[in-house]
Amino acid sequence: MIDTGLRWFAATLCIAGLTHIAAILLAPSHSRDMAFTGVDFSKTDGTLVLVDNRNTSADLDPAFLNAVCRFDDETGPVRLTGTMPGRYWSVAAMSEDGRILSTLSREDLRGTDMDLLVGRTATLDAVRQSAGLESIETMSLPVDRGFLLLRLFAGSLDDRGRAEEALKDLRCRPALSE
Repeated sequence: MIDTGLRWFAATLCIAGLTHIAAILLAPSHSRDMAFTGVDFSKTDGTLVLVDNRNTSADLDPAFLNAVCRFDDETGPVRLTGTMPGRYWSVAAMSEDGRILSTLSREDLRGTDMDLLVGRTATLDAVRQSAGLESIETMSLPVDRGFLLLRLFAGSLDDRGRAEEALKDLRCRPALSE
């Protein structure tokens, strides 16, 4: 009788242990789905939304100023324009679930002026032809919806001031609305 009870207890502990280990190992793969859910995109009017510890659970480097803007195939490609600071910066296109789809950095684009068209390949080609934007840089994506994550280096107080000014001047609007 004790032997049967001990076997059931050991089996229960093994199942609980395996469940606990599986939950811990799978948690990081699901956490990115929730990382940017607190960002409010409803009042953007072409400006980027600042992302910090108040509206995201993502583990962002404090040496960078982070901002996002949404893209959606229903409204067409988005156009990110503005003047970037001379320090390091990067743009990452991310899917709704937080997967990085494509990235660009200061080294990828010539000069400090940002003029980037982001969307699906077919819609990018149509917008470029209709608006006469053949020479504009593009970021072709395999998804209909997601967001752009812009990261500007802001390690020192001077760098932070330059990054904040650049962020205020950046515009992220549907390309067809211009």
